[in-house]
Amino acid sequence: MKTLAFVGILSLALSALSLAEDGDRKNILMIAIDDLRPMLGCYGDARVKTPNIDRLAREGVLFEQAYSNYAKCGPSRLSLMTGLKPESVQVFDHGDDSVKKFRARRPDAVSLARHFKDSGYETQSFGKIDHDGWQLPGDWSIAPFAGRENEMLEIAVEGNPNQPTVIADRSACPVMQSPDVPDDHFFDGRMTSEVIKRLAKQKKEKPFLFAVGYRRPHLPFVAPKKYHDIYEPDESWIAPNPEPPVGVPPFAWFNSDGYANGAKKVGVTIPPSPDRETAISLNGYEMRSYLNVPTQGAISIPNQLELIHAYAACVSYVDAQVGRLLDELDQLGIREETIILLWSDHGWHLGEMSAWGKMTNYEVATRVPLIFSVPGLPSGRTRSLAELLDIYPTLCELTNLTSPEHLEGVSLAPVLNSPETIVHDAVNHLYVRHRGEFTGRAVRTDRHRYVLWHDQRLNKVAEELYELESDPYESVNVAEENPELTEELRGKL
Repeated sequence: MKTLAFVGILSLALSALSLAEDGDRKNILMIAIDDLRPMLGCYGDARVKTPNIDRLAREGVLFEQAYSNYAKCGPSRLSLMTGLKPESVQVFDHGDDSVKKFRARRPDAVSLARHFKDSGYETQSFGKIDHDGWQLPGDWSIAPFAGRENEMLEIAVEGNPNQPTVIADRSACPVMQSPDVPDDHFFDGRMTSEVIKRLAKQKKEKPFLFAVGYRRPHLPFVAPKKYHDIYEPDESWIAPNPEPPVGVPPFAWFNSDGYANGAKKVGVTIPPSPDRETAISLNGYEMRSYLNVPTQGAISIPNQLELIHAYAACVSYVDAQVGRLLDELDQLGIREETIILLWSDHGWHLGEMSAWGKMTNYEVATRVPLIFSVPGLPSGRTRSLAELLDIYPTLCELTNLTSPEHLEGVSLAPVLNSPETIVHDAVNHLYVRHRGEFTGRAVRTDRHRYVLWHDQRLNKVAEELYELESDPYESVNVAEENPELTEELRGKL
């Protein structure tokens, strides 16, 4: 990551600071949405109904080119909440031991929540902010409202959906549901009601940071029927690039490597280094491991449409909950005292490159929605590159808090003051497969994506380069034809 120096950037930053004098610190409502690609009306997708997120975008600054630093829930969220690059965190899986080792190694990496709590904020957490089970209770003013263990696997009772929801057994969980139930039947709706109740009780003498983490549209794709009924997807919704790029090793796009043990239980073998044909037939195993979708082989067009339909329904369900939060801020008369930001931890493949899910270094898995609405600052859209790593220092600057020394991101406050401002000439992300056997380090500039893969077993490297203006689907790897550009971008890793 390189930071550009621009004339006037200092004055813009000082302007942002002037909005947050001591004793007049803004509240913060931070909304996290799991597995949400920018499949939103405000990001130009006219098919998807997201009037509330669109409203927030109109009132704030929408980042058109914002990126996750790691396309997997736990590592991405740990990076964001600590302000450290994934390379610094060195947590690339969802193992609790990895997190414990990181915290023992980096006790200086005070989380965003703890920093704001220690600076006088009331900090409260709802749903999924850190990866489930990774939160430190001491980071929050009161115990997190996280839901039940494995709340992600919440489903309606088959045949009797009006009964209280249950947590499904992972091996027997349907990939989608659309029962005719009210919003609060599911956790995301109940959580929103709890946030609203607590917002009404907040004392104005103390600023608050409420972090609200929605689990949908993460698998399983479960949402009330009324959100399912607003869609009738046709074949135009099917991914236009179902084939992986040619001339690229399968480990660059094969995102099923972490599911070999689970697949073995149902008689499916996921090889560590599959050939192209085998990799395509097994790609997206996170989703394939649920019921009502093939565990391997082609997914039929009708089945793909069902899956995309259910994903869109989940997006609209969460959008409705976001609207409830925005309405409550207005009703309480605190909208002009509250910074609102909305982000997702990474994107999600819906059949692109034969993949379903996240866990690649490509645009569809790394590009995320990012919206800041800051009282007193202009609204608009920006093509300024941003990464989730920037959220922590940005919130510090907007609230006039000193940023901890360990932070590795860049404040986006200058961009929020003037959306034409550029603070990055490139942003970075990476993905590690097979416990470090394959490591892909990526750089995204305004026009290109470059990925350098290292095969530890064979001590070989593979390179990918995509010209995104002419090849937005990243179908043609042009690394060999552009050695000078490849070398230049390698220097930005």
